[in-house]
Amino acid sequence: MLMIHNNNISDSTTTTTTASQPVIERMIPLPSVLIDFMAMTLCDLIPPRRHSDRRRGSLPAAAAAAAVVVVKTLMPELIYFIQKITFQAGINCRTALVSLIYLKRAKRFLPRGAVGGHDTSHRLFLGSILIASKFLCTDNNNNNNRTDVVMITHIPSTWSHYYSFHPVARCYSGGGPLSNRKLTDICSGLFDLNEMNQLERAFLKLIQYQCWVDEKEIHDFVLKHRVDFSL
Repeated sequence: MLMIHNNNISDSTTTTTTASQPVIERMIPLPSVLIDFMAMTLCDLIPPRRHSDRRRGSLPAAAAAAAVVVVKTLMPELIYFIQKITFQAGINCRTALVSLIYLKRAKRFLPRGAVGGHDTSHRLFLGSILIASKFLCTDNNNNNNRTDVVMITHIPSTWSHYYSFHPVARCYSGGGPLSNRKLTDICSGLFDLNEMNQLERAFLKLIQYQCWVDEKEIHDFVLKHRVDFSL
């Protein structure tokens, strides 16, 4: 089922201030075009494993139909899953772009003839988002300790509505990177903490631990896909 998103999301960003605390901005949903592109990237990354027609034909018709239904209902629709996770985790455009760059690297390192299961796309998405969040938060903290670094954010101006330049907003809203436990909670029982740890390690191994992404790479990625992003 095709989900239609509204590109004209009103600005729901709010700020909270106290005498002793800095301003912390709440995240708002990612641009729908970015969510759609991420879903298409994941679907094109690795083909799903096809069930054997011979094996299915050996089953009673009702049992075969039920088996297909069970497989298809184990995981939520991918585009809805991405929308839910990115919103509840407070993922911004910068993190999503780094995640897409990781997925591009993953495709390059996939073995020839690799096929996935019914939840492979969901696992790849979670792994890429989790590592992107941790990398950006670590990178931002390192840069905050240096006085000779000038951060250049190559984020399209048309997306500025969806992206906060406040340092805290580059990490999870709790003030640090998105944790495995928090992401497990957001998944609402689809994956337990052990599975989340495993899929993170598997994704790191898949991209051969190449986590570094610089500003030029983000800029070049956006330019390459400017048509896809409707920029």
